[in-house]
Amino acid sequence: MTQVVHTGPPLPRYLGQVSGAAPAPDTTTPADEGPASFGRLLRSHRTSLGATQRLLAARSTVSVRAIRDLEHGRVDRPRRDTVRLIAAGLGLSGQARADFERAAERSATADGTSAPVAHRLFRP
Repeated sequence: MTQVVHTGPPLPRYLGQVSGAAPAPDTTTPADEGPASFGRLLRSHRTSLGATQRLLAARSTVSVRAIRDLEHGRVDRPRRDTVRLIAAGLGLSGQARADFERAAERSATADGTSAPVAHRLFRP
């Protein structure tokens, strides 16, 4: 398991910081890869910091709705820039960040490959 290192500023209490340490998220690859498993990983990282969706949105400059949709598996293919902004907002670095970004890429399709959007939309 990869140790998550929070490198960002302390989380302000008024935006949802929870006192007490939470366990580090499990970054192992689940058997059922896809948008839902990436969403679970995102939520796990966020809650391990004691951060609300609102706080993560403020720290990452990504909308609360985008974070909520990712966490609930409503986004098939998260944008690479969005994933990087969220990783920065979570304070992820090193292997934890690489694992997080790789999980987002795996969520693109069930078999772990990233098909171009036009190909997926117009395939007979």
